Amino acid sequence: MRRQFAIGSVVVALGIVALLIMGVRQSSARHMTLDVLLVEADSVADRRIQLGGCVVVPGTIEWDEYRHRPEFQITDGENEIAVRYTGNAVLPDTFQDRAQVVIEGHYQDGRFDAEIVFAKCPSKYEGQSYEDHVEALDEPAVETTGS
Repeated sequence: MRRQFAIGSVVVALGIVALLIMGVRQSSARHMTLDVLLVEADSVADRRIQLGGCVVVPGTIEWDEYRHRPEFQITDGENEIAVRYTGNAVLPDTFQDRAQVVIEGHYQDGRFDAEIVFAKCPSKYEGQSYEDHVEALDEPAVETTGS
């Protein structure tokens, strides 16, 4: 009885270790920029990649019939590649032309299949400077009195 328990415990422990190792390998992504990706394209074909430093090329977003999974182009200013969103989450409202994006997924055959898309709209932050913010904090508050 003790021997069967010991064998069962070892099998369960090995299974848990195997699941942990597979989970870490699947969730880990190598971060790179577009120019590095294109240079190392052959060596990263089977690896999960997080690609940053790119923007959505204006006019390239093409939605599927359900407006759920777009295909689009991204650029770093010099290079450009096609991206197909394969994830299941709803894309953020900031996903639009010229949005800065970080995508995560796999690259093969000249196209990036993105399972995750993070987007930041640069126009949302234009014209805002730290100095103006500090000056606004230093100004005395204007009180209004009601009658």
